[in-house]
Amino acid sequence: MSAQVAALRRTLEERFPGAMPVAFRTARAVATGWTALDAALPGGGLPRGRLSVWTGPGATAVLRGVCAAALARGERAAWVDAARTTSGEAEWGGISLVRTEPADALLCAEELLRCGGFGVVVLAGAATTGTDRVRLVHVAREGGAAFVEAGSGDGWMAAVKVSSWVPPGGVRWRRDALGEAVEVDSVGVRLRATALGWSRDAEVELPVAARDVRLSLEPGLGDRRGAAR
Repeated sequence: MSAQVAALRRTLEERFPGAMPVAFRTARAVATGWTALDAALPGGGLPRGRLSVWTGPGATAVLRGVCAAALARGERAAWVDAARTTSGEAEWGGISLVRTEPADALLCAEELLRCGGFGVVVLAGAATTGTDRVRLVHVAREGGAAFVEAGSGDGWMAAVKVSSWVPPGGVRWRRDALGEAVEVDSVGVRLRATALGWSRDAEVELPVAARDVRLSLEPGLGDRRGAAR
């Protein structure tokens, strides 16, 4: 039966080359950058042209790592922030960051998915309806990007659903010469990937870097600490 299905797929691709994005024939799933997480995901990564739903603590940090890994491989990654909770582009490197209102965020995600120029598109903080998801999944299939909706608990239409949490003892502290905990060094995040007939767990280690606190959230504005009145 599998040989017949494969033969039928080849026939359809030859007769109707526009029916399936080129990315499905030439590119594998989007690797996350963590071997353990890739092993937990069906297909060895986030599926291209499909929807993945990600919920729980640590989702933003892990997904930013996924986007960074895509950039390191020479692909593009985009992040659409419908909740406007990001602090600016300075911390995002080469990731295309768009902060906008929820209604405009859906349109923005649709255009990014359709253009075919991105390996990963993350939509965060948007409350999508059933109609929204149908449209976004359709254009994701056209463009061949791995589409991830972060923050939504609804797994409808999702090829993969990932939930994450920080287990007890997951926070690792950096200690001084006396053995006292002084600052967080890293955080271990547990993840569970589920799909049709699939359920696997993994754990990733997220390093924590200390950053100077700015009074201005925008990287283009000067730091006002100590400014003369």
